[in-house]
Parts: sequence; C-alpha cells; structure tokens
Amino acid sequence: MYAINVNIIKQHLQKVSPITIAVGNFVMIIIPAFIILIYDGFFSSEVLKSPDIKMALFYIVLLSIFGTSLAKVLFNKLVQISTPVFASSVTYLMPVIAVIWGLMDGEGFSIWQGLATLIILLGVYLANIKK
Repeated sequence: MYAINVNIIKQHLQKVSPITIAVGNFVMIIIPAFIILIYDGFFSSEVLKSPDIKMALFYIVLLSIFGTSLAKVLFNKLVQISTPVFASSVTYLMPVIAVIWGLMDGEGFSIWQGLATLIILLGVYLANIKK
C-alpha cells in the first residue's frame, strides 16, 4: 500500500497542496477511528474519569501533530518534488529514528536487536544492489 500511495500522489495529486493531501488522509480515517474507540469502550465513564486521561490525550495530540501530521505533509512534499523511488527510500530512516527515540526514552537495545537490524539492512542492500 505504501508504493501505491507514493505513486498516486506523484501521478494524480502533483498539483494538490501537501497539506490538503494530509488532511484528506486523516478525514478518511476519522470515522473508522471513532468506531474503534466506541467499540473499545474509550468513551466509558471509567476511562474518562481516570486521573491520567488528560495527560495521555495531551501526549496523543502532541504526537499526532508533530510525529504524524507534520511528517505526512513533509513526505507528501518530498514525493511531489522528487521521484517516488527516492521518496519511498525515506522509510529506511524511520527505524533509525525510532531506535534513537527509544534509547533517549530509556528503552533497552540488546545485541540481538542490533544483529537483527544488521541482517535487515544487509537484505535491503542486497535487494537494491545493481546486477
């Protein structure tokens, strides 16, 4: 689906603002998201009366604005000004950023995880090597 997304943006949405594309993405997922929240019991009085709900929602909003929305707008702009292949190569950097954020947050990173990362990167290299 990622490749389809990149190619649709490049072929059919070249003249549409990156912000408009991002808004369209989020508008399409808001109804299913609310259905999941209702089904999961998020709007129950027990959850809404929780003392931690305000802080949790603050962090969700913060992450959605800076971690998702801003990144989506920048990615849409990158697709429009470059090739789909180059723009999709950005996904190789996402795990690196995720590991750095995890380490900054105090999460552990074992030798096995490092070895698995190297194996994945080797696979990506071998898949992209010119024959």
